[in-house]
Amino acid sequence: MRDIPPPSDVIRTQNRLWSALLPKLALSIVLGLLFALLLMKGGLPLLPPRDLVESVPPWAIPLYLLTLTITHLLRATRFRFLISHLKKLPLREIIALNWIGFFAIFAFPLRLGEMARPLLTKLRHEISIGAGLGTIAVERVIDGMITSACVAYGLCYLPTLPANDPLAAALPGYGLLALVAFSGAFIGVIAFLFNHERAARLTESLLGTISRSFARFVSEKLSSVADGLRSIASPRLFLLFTLESLAYWGVNALGMWALALALGLPIGFGETIGVMGIMAIGMLLPAGPGLFGSFQLGAALGLALYLPDAIVTREGALFIFLLYTCQAVFVSLAGLIPLYALKLPLSSLIRSR
Repeated sequence: MRDIPPPSDVIRTQNRLWSALLPKLALSIVLGLLFALLLMKGGLPLLPPRDLVESVPPWAIPLYLLTLTITHLLRATRFRFLISHLKKLPLREIIALNWIGFFAIFAFPLRLGEMARPLLTKLRHEISIGAGLGTIAVERVIDGMITSACVAYGLCYLPTLPANDPLAAALPGYGLLALVAFSGAFIGVIAFLFNHERAARLTESLLGTISRSFARFVSEKLSSVADGLRSIASPRLFLLFTLESLAYWGVNALGMWALALALGLPIGFGETIGVMGIMAIGMLLPAGPGLFGSFQLGAALGLALYLPDAIVTREGALFIFLLYTCQAVFVSLAGLIPLYALKLPLSSLIRSR
């Protein structure tokens, strides 16, 4: 049986963790407040008018929560295609670990929660953290390409209103830049996958002049990351992962559209796809806990492309408020329940940073 560390050592470890996390938390809160100021300066209230809240149809929120559940199931279960060549995991375990990871990404500032799933798969299934990071790279690149294409579709194919806001006017350029960047990243991931052995040898020879042990360590980490990328070398696995990713984003857009129609927003499914893409790209920016600020700003900029300000600041404000509140509650419960059901302490996620 392993020795239990003295309480003083545990306290010192926790203090070191919090001292490293607190500066990032403070920075993220400042960023969130800046985003909130931008929203209020543009005339969008963070809390919608009370009369509109009271007029929400009783079926609107349950229907959106149903689509949100399907969305997060698809977002989680597609992980099986990325991990199948490393280890076969029960579907229930895949969903639980991913939902915990989604909660960590949502709750921790500056996207520090991205490390939660690789850490948990390492602790529970001995899958290397490097391989876990490789699967995250595939997910982020494919999601980035899909959402960038949604932005391009929403801005270039659909008619938009004249942009008075400088941020809204810059959206076409940002959308094109994101599409180019994620496409380049996809090419880079493929190039690394098929040349990782050469990259590992080159790294080991270059760093070996400084330290052989360090060079070997870095080389092994590069190889383990390549293990997490191998799914895209299989046309079948890559196709299945891409199709399930498209289904995930499609159901997400469908749920947003249903909620928008229930609240009286005169917006079509195509415009909702554009709004969703802008939100997704906007949430890649560093943000505070709960993605507060970047979430609301991305949604407001997206709606302003298709709807007049008078609607955006009333029905649009209600739509953004309910969208954020429903997602915050769902992601938190869906992450915390399996976290404690699997008897994993919340401190394990804090250590994952």
